[in-house]
Amino acid sequence: MSNPYTGTVASALRKAELLLAAGGDTALQRAAQQEAAVLQLWRAYRAFLAELAYLLQLGQGVEPESPQALDERARSQGKYCAAAVEMCELDRGDGWLAQLQSAWVALWRFAGESPRGGSAAQLIPLQDLSVAAELSDSQLREWHRALVELVQRHRAQAQEF
Repeated sequence: MSNPYTGTVASALRKAELLLAAGGDTALQRAAQQEAAVLQLWRAYRAFLAELAYLLQLGQGVEPESPQALDERARSQGKYCAAAVEMCELDRGDGWLAQLQSAWVALWRFAGESPRGGSAAQLIPLQDLSVAAELSDSQLREWHRALVELVQRHRAQAQEF
């Protein structure tokens, strides 16, 4: 039986690539494309975690939320996942995965909301789009390239076994 997450990873990576190739006519269009690219990169990353969990046969419908969760689940079953260990390292400090995660979290934070939750006294919270100004096409392309490389490398290693 084929892995049900493989197609989702490929689809999300392709959508991110197309979004990054499209040129926006206005700053707002460019910001929307960049935010959509972050969404697709995050979707590909999370689907890849689920793909790895499926490959390791960690349980029906296991979709880890982080490489740490994947690593812990694998180790609890006496298994080792090199991709999870690598992603744990990339998620620390200033690695590209940590940067992607920060961008993802920032897109979901509302104006006046602290990073730990809770919002300022606003009746209607407005999404803080300042993260879009911090994103650059080159940075997003680098995250895309790094994620594609990670997926391809670990898929190739899995096929060797």
